[in-house]
Amino acid sequence: MYLDQAILRLNNINWSLVGTVSNKEDADVGYEFMRRLASFFKETQLAPKPPGLANVANLLGDSEGEIEIAALCNSDVVQFLSEDKNIQRMMQYYLQLARYADKNPDVHRYISIYDPLITLLERGGVFRITLRELVIKNGGTYPLNGWYERFFDKAPLDGLNKKGQ
Repeated sequence: MYLDQAILRLNNINWSLVGTVSNKEDADVGYEFMRRLASFFKETQLAPKPPGLANVANLLGDSEGEIEIAALCNSDVVQFLSEDKNIQRMMQYYLQLARYADKNPDVHRYISIYDPLITLLERGGVFRITLRELVIKNGGTYPLNGWYERFFDKAPLDGLNKKGQ
């Protein structure tokens, strides 16, 4: 169920528009992703990992490993992600967590960690995540040095939550 929903969501993104539409309000997406991830680490009391390497499914105990996107998603998704390994990795984490939630329904609430990034792609925006920074095109840059300490106690952004985040 969760995996099917995640696959449908990725397949419905207009990948030809990704990276062509962006604005400063997209910075909120980066903030909310970082806040949700920091809240996850705080709630689970797991040692924080850099956001680009924080595979939530693995951290929760998934032993099945990475998902093969090409086996699940349409050719538009596969083509775009093959050209952007940063986004590909985050989408793999998202799908892997959805698969894990199908077998462990108590972890489904953590799928929302990835919602801001998916929403950004749905809007036509794009992000880049490295070990040093999260960059939202035309929306801002979040240095990742000390990211957890800056975000674990932040309040959710109401505007994003009202849009189904």
